[in-house]
Amino acid sequence: MAKRSAIRVALDLETTGLHPEQDTILEIAAVKFQGTEIIDTLETFVAPGRSIPYRVQRLTGIKPEHLAGAPPFSAVANKLQYFLGDLPIVGHSIPFDAGFLRMRGIARTNPLIDTFELATVLLPSLVSYNLGQVAEALGVRVPHDRHRAMVDTVLAMEVFNALHQRLQAVDLDVLNDLANLDAPRSWPLLHFFRQEVRDRQERDGVVGRLSRGSLGDRFASQLGMDPRVLSFAIGRPQDAEESPAADALPVADVPVETPAVRGNEVARQAILSSLEQREPLLLELTLGGHDYTAALLAALEWLDTPPSTDPNTETNGPRRLVIACANQQSARRLIDTTLPLLQQKMRSDHSVAYLAEHGGYLCTHRWFGAAMRRTSGELTAEQARGLAKLRLWTHETLQGDRSELTLLQQEITAWDRISSSFEQRRSVDERFEKTYQRCTYRSKGYCFVSLAEERVRAARIVVTTHAGLFDDLSLRQPLLAEIDRRLILDADLIEEENIRWGGTEFDQLQVLRVLNTIGAELADGRYQGLLALAAPSLRDNGPGGLSTTPTVPKSELDQRLLQWFQTLRQARMAVGRLFLAFSSLVDESVQQHGRDKGRGQARGYEQRPDQPLRLTNHIRQLGAWNEVEQAWQQVEQRLRSVIDLANDGERRILARQNNRRRQDQGSGEDTSVASELVAAAYQLTEQLQMVKRATSLEEGDSVYWLRMPPTPPTAAQQHANRKVAEPGSSAISIEPAPILYSQLIHTSSMLRQLLLKERASTIFAGTAFSVDGTFSFARQRLGLDQDSVAVCSAVTEHQEQTLLYLPNDVPEPNAPQYQRHLDDTLVNLATALEGQVVALFTSHAALRSTYTAIKPILEARNILVLGQGADGSPRQLWQVFQSQERVVILGTGSFWDHADEIVRSPACLFISRLPMPVLNDPPMAARAEHYADQLRQLAVPIATLRVNRAINRFMWGDGRRNAVVLFDRRITSKEYGSTVLHSLPRSSQRHAAASLMPDAILDWLTGEGTWED
Repeated sequence: MAKRSAIRVALDLETTGLHPEQDTILEIAAVKFQGTEIIDTLETFVAPGRSIPYRVQRLTGIKPEHLAGAPPFSAVANKLQYFLGDLPIVGHSIPFDAGFLRMRGIARTNPLIDTFELATVLLPSLVSYNLGQVAEALGVRVPHDRHRAMVDTVLAMEVFNALHQRLQAVDLDVLNDLANLDAPRSWPLLHFFRQEVRDRQERDGVVGRLSRGSLGDRFASQLGMDPRVLSFAIGRPQDAEESPAADALPVADVPVETPAVRGNEVARQAILSSLEQREPLLLELTLGGHDYTAALLAALEWLDTPPSTDPNTETNGPRRLVIACANQQSARRLIDTTLPLLQQKMRSDHSVAYLAEHGGYLCTHRWFGAAMRRTSGELTAEQARGLAKLRLWTHETLQGDRSELTLLQQEITAWDRISSSFEQRRSVDERFEKTYQRCTYRSKGYCFVSLAEERVRAARIVVTTHAGLFDDLSLRQPLLAEIDRRLILDADLIEEENIRWGGTEFDQLQVLRVLNTIGAELADGRYQGLLALAAPSLRDNGPGGLSTTPTVPKSELDQRLLQWFQTLRQARMAVGRLFLAFSSLVDESVQQHGRDKGRGQARGYEQRPDQPLRLTNHIRQLGAWNEVEQAWQQVEQRLRSVIDLANDGERRILARQNNRRRQDQGSGEDTSVASELVAAAYQLTEQLQMVKRATSLEEGDSVYWLRMPPTPPTAAQQHANRKVAEPGSSAISIEPAPILYSQLIHTSSMLRQLLLKERASTIFAGTAFSVDGTFSFARQRLGLDQDSVAVCSAVTEHQEQTLLYLPNDVPEPNAPQYQRHLDDTLVNLATALEGQVVALFTSHAALRSTYTAIKPILEARNILVLGQGADGSPRQLWQVFQSQERVVILGTGSFWDHADEIVRSPACLFISRLPMPVLNDPPMAARAEHYADQLRQLAVPIATLRVNRAINRFMWGDGRRNAVVLFDRRITSKEYGSTVLHSLPRSSQRHAAASLMPDAILDWLTGEGTWED
């Protein structure tokens, strides 16, 4: 007889805010269930004793009239506690709800089962993990009246049952791995997974696990690998390629032809000529909606054309093409959706492969080696969740590609533990190549990097990212060098991506993590890290192999190993002193800056995020610089000693491993520890080289600067940082320390070296290249020759779709009354349009000022105001904007360049001011020094292209009429304003007073035809 499911309680609360200490409960809903059977329910409103914020009313539908006569929480507390008992509580992000209850003395000991956590593990590739999208992914019907407590409670119960059913289909061996993660007991899923293992073993009559232990180790020795690799998707026979057949793909949403726009046929011919003649091309495609269909169709047409027989114009073999996208999401969308649909339209069938950036694949050698063993302390809950997600993913992935996964920010460190670092960078260090060649997983077909390279060599179309293209072409043996036709999409962002790619940082916590991973002494006198793990092989008279425990006592170390741990401790102390010297340098600079401006002493920590300190020869005038130089000399000496011991450790491990009998070879964990030591030494070497260049203060191709972290760390972060800085000790100060940054000043020479080699066609396709009718600015930044490189522009005109409104009576942005005019205009415009406005700001400070001013006014008029940062991420804000009416979004930063796919465009895009770059920021200041007229030659072109890109992305994805407001008087009052206007695709325009704007835009949206100012 099958064992019945456990009884659990699904719970959801609606609250006045996010903070249990200051907010209160509005509604409680709970469902007691056993499997799919509902046993009992509890539902009640709760009197909050205060007003309900408008945002809560909008998102939950709870109005003040609903709470008339509702009891206070104290009147329902006992009933709720009795209902819950000691049963497990299920909910989406249930720790949030439990926090409110536990603050009030309820449910303090109940186990929690978080469907958010469970979904992130069991659905590793889902784009978003909100309750509705998780339900849709599982085939659970989502009610229309979401965000009420009982509706969400029942939905959470159904989602849990669907997830639980999926978990029960997971192999017991995989479930064992989840239950035995080195995770903290506070991780909500640890108890749940362990109970599931016990239930499964009881049901199946299984005790223990086969994969390790004496029999498992013997099997590993015979294979030369960990036998658990056979449970990977890559280790199971595949009947067919797991991708949809071409004839099964939907095609209705992709146009057969591109829009008939000015220059479109010219662009097609330019692309074909560039590909045929192997010559570079600068291509501007301002077609709206982030649409590169025109370029892709022309490239597919060229691939479909039989190769020329002229030996002077064509290489041997089939035609091939590299397509580079701005990011992984764009590349994955291109591979999974766009290219299959376009190929089906054109009746093409060209093979497509993806090449990830360095570290973009799962390394099976690391997964079953040292990366999964404790080397730097217990996992955090977020790392445990990340590794659990990766373990489930290995059961289904055939390509091991990072872009298949959705990793939350806190989970990325889990990926870093097992990513392909040395495999993809093996040509930069001979030892990486040796590790790769001797890897048993590679030789037996379980290496994701090796398999990806095979797919790339066989593919007609290779898709990668900008960074992936740079990563590959910068190697001594690049994989993509043999493909001399390249189409770079979003190429107007490639310089910024190249700057990020070429930049580095020297962060105290990152350096200390590397040192602790190599080895550290704990407070209890035991030792951990790679050296402790490999102690049996590193001791002169050791038995070889690896330690069976995550930490080792002092008695298991010989004198050389003890000296090595002492060297690591000295290195940590030296690094701490260097960053204290950096802090003193920043402090002195801030104080000097304050004295120079007559403001007395600096105001402290809160100023530091806005006070980056560029390292130039002028820095020698500060007294703290001598302290920095002395501390750096000691750090350089100490870290070089650590690098030497890591390299020595690698050689000793391999020598001992090679001397062991073959039947004792094991699963390759020895060589994994050796390769981890090499990787750590390589990472420290790169860091040393960067700091050495920075402290030399010599002029070169890079700019270096110090900047404090943007916000003070929380108490929890300080505690975590203390553990990183010195395991088991508080000997090192872990006060917030400056981070040393490095960036290339100009990337044109590097781009030219990587992308513009002789007889190669590189097509730079972007939405914004031309400034005032010329491409000279883009040519200069991309390293394109002014005369020989062809340019082409395909532009859609928007006289009947878009009204460009230019208020002519507002103050300039730096004038005293500007902010009041801006806020008043936004309130009036949003009121007239009933929301439907997206406003872009150039700084978070400006956004917060407007947010504070307009939010209460518009919410009193039943219009929801959402601010980036205050109310969620850009993705979350867009989800609300797409699903609800009467919404205004205020965005900055990533809103300008990287919006997600927009289903419903705003009726009005409000640009608060021209997005001029900050010329005193160290990287921009270093670039600006190379221009005679920094405003017109650098700042205005950058602002112009950014405005053009934002309008193209936000407003022209469909044919609906819309309006764009440029709320910057300089457009008309300054000479350079005409540069901005002449660079935009043609639209209808209106120059008039700000007070007339709401009625004018409303008339435009409801009218027809064009307007001429």
